Amino acid sequence: MIRRRFGRAASVLTAACAALTLTAGCGGGGGNATAIPADASPALKKLIEAAQKEGELVWYSVPAENIAKAVSDDFAKKYGIKVKFVRLTSSDLSQRFAAEAETGKPAADLFVGSFTPFVVDANKKGWTTPLPQAGIPEYPGDFPQQYLVSDPGTAVVQVQPSGISVNTKETGGAIKDWNDILDPRWKGKIILVDPRASAAYTPFWNLIIKELGEDFLTKLKAQNPIISPSAAPATQQLAAGEGAIVMPGVQSIIEDLKKKGAPVGYVQPPASTGPEIVPGLAAKAPHPNAAKLFVHYLMSAAGNKVLNTEPGSGSPRDPGSLPARYTFNRELTGVPADRIHSLLGLD
Repeated sequence: MIRRRFGRAASVLTAACAALTLTAGCGGGGGNATAIPADASPALKKLIEAAQKEGELVWYSVPAENIAKAVSDDFAKKYGIKVKFVRLTSSDLSQRFAAEAETGKPAADLFVGSFTPFVVDANKKGWTTPLPQAGIPEYPGDFPQQYLVSDPGTAVVQVQPSGISVNTKETGGAIKDWNDILDPRWKGKIILVDPRASAAYTPFWNLIIKELGEDFLTKLKAQNPIISPSAAPATQQLAAGEGAIVMPGVQSIIEDLKKKGAPVGYVQPPASTGPEIVPGLAAKAPHPNAAKLFVHYLMSAAGNKVLNTEPGSGSPRDPGSLPARYTFNRELTGVPADRIHSLLGLD
């Protein structure tokens, strides 16, 4: 039997988390607006000047609040441009960006979110501009070719490998790989992030089927998992002792709770995939030059390092930051979402 539970701490914390995802954060607006790197090419200098004249950037972020703030602050300091961001879940970002794009007056200059069918659809509908056609100086430069996505013309700037989050008081060191979750002692203690919440979860379950077969999902269903709407509330439930395991887990959320003293840990199996984060330039961006400069920054060595500083973020510029057997999302499309949901008892 599949259960949905939002327990004693989770209900309050989920509400707080929901409020957080709709809170705009501002990067520092200081810096010298005339400061242009001495080694910038003529084309980049021209873009920087145009972006500084616009004076502002607004973006939607799937990466966590602390990551979005760090990136915004660094960009603002570097170029003297005021930055505002809104942190959203992948599904909320898609809905919000689409609703605004349909009016012809988007509020955000770009989004930085999970590569899902929405990203391709937004390009087909003319809501976004492919990066190769956007006029970004030197694009793609020395950015690793395997992270460029030709259709719809974007680039993976961050990878968030999926793993297993655990309550250390409950599990000790018993969980080391995906198969360990099927031990009968964890029956009723597994918190499953609802794969119906976002298309970003479909590649993950395709990886599990590729590695362990469809039978794994059937056996997981028999473990009577607790269903949680997304990774953040699931991990809060875990910290509150309402479960022993979260699947799939997100390391950045775990690390934040560990700093606050929660009895939680993270296990990274060698075989993994996860959300692949890409920028999408709004075709009718209010600040188009600032948006293009921000993409240039995210793909640069310095900007990409800031984006991927926190544990749980894999950088395309640092292959060693990814699990040993990481598989790209584009290689994990064999099993449709409906089939996955059915195997897990979620149809």
